[in-house]
This record gives sequence, C-alpha cells and structure tokens, in this order.
Amino acid sequence: MSEKLEDEIVYTLKDTVKLTGLSIDLIRLYEKEFNLQIKRTEGGHRRYNKKNIDLLIEIKKRIQEQNWSYKMINQWLQGEIFPEAVEIQSNLEKKVESLESKVQELLDRSEKDEQFQLALIQRLDTQGKLIKNLTEKLDHQDRYIENNLEKRDEKLTSALREISDTRKLIASAQENLETKPKGFWSMLFRK
Repeated sequence: MSEKLEDEIVYTLKDTVKLTGLSIDLIRLYEKEFNLQIKRTEGGHRRYNKKNIDLLIEIKKRIQEQNWSYKMINQWLQGEIFPEAVEIQSNLEKKVESLESKVQELLDRSEKDEQFQLALIQRLDTQGKLIKNLTEKLDHQDRYIENNLEKRDEKLTSALREISDTRKLIASAQENLETKPKGFWSMLFRK
C-alpha cells in the first residue's frame, strides 16, 4: 500500500529541482532529449511522481558521474544498452586514458632525455675542441722547447769544441815552448 501511495504523490517543478539537484532548464532539457512522459495538470503545469524523480536522478548520475553521453542514455532508456556493459566500457576507457597519460608522460620524459643528450653532446663537442686546442698549443710548445734545446745543445757542443780546441792550442804552445831551441842568452848561460 505504501508503494501505491508513493506513486500517487506528485511534485511540482520546484520540488523536483530540490529533490534532484537539477536546474529547471536541465530538467526540461532531459524531458525533451530523453522523451520523458511527465504528467501535466489541466493548466499545463508539470507534475512529477516518484518514478520520474528517480529516473531524473539516475540520468543525472549516469551523465555527471559516469560520463554517459545523451546517446547512451537514450539507448539505455530504450533497453539497448545495459549499465553493466557501460560500466565495463567506462572502466576500459579509464584504463585507456590512464595508459595514454602514461605514454604521454614517457614521451615527454623521452623528449627531455633527448634534449639532455643533445646538450651533453654539444658540451662534449665543446670540451673536445678545447682539448684539441690545448693539445695543439702543447705540441707547439714542445716543438719550441725541442728547437731551443737543440740550439742550446749545438751552442754547448760548439763551445765545448772551442774550449777543447783552445786547450789543444795552449797545450801545443806549451809544448812548443819547451821544445823550442833556447835563445842566444840561454845558451850562453847554460848550466
């Protein structure tokens, strides 16, 4: 008997707005889009029963919480679509969105890694050029030092030869002095 009483109770549009949490415009849109049969008074005012309110709440839930399209709602109302199948589809769509998000995140990370690698390659290239320049300067300095050492060695060798030649001349002059015939006076005063 209570079910019959509930079915007989009717609500105004304002009461329905309060009970469903929908705006007047949205209730009218749902009535039109989903071909809802709402009773009217003789004066043309809408009167909603418990089933109408429950249906509006269920439509609101499926659209706002479960992201159903209007087409899906119409199919559901006509018995062409089952909520369980939509829930499975919705779960799959969420998983696909999650996977797409992860793929995008990986692509972004990959792009950042690629940019880092390019920056690293540029830095290594710059370092390589600096090392090449330093190596060339060191090679130049090595050649300069080798040339100067060779010149120094040549000068030292030349100086040593001159010293050696001078010693030979001195030794030869001393020998000549000792072997030279003695002068007139030295012969006279010989011992």
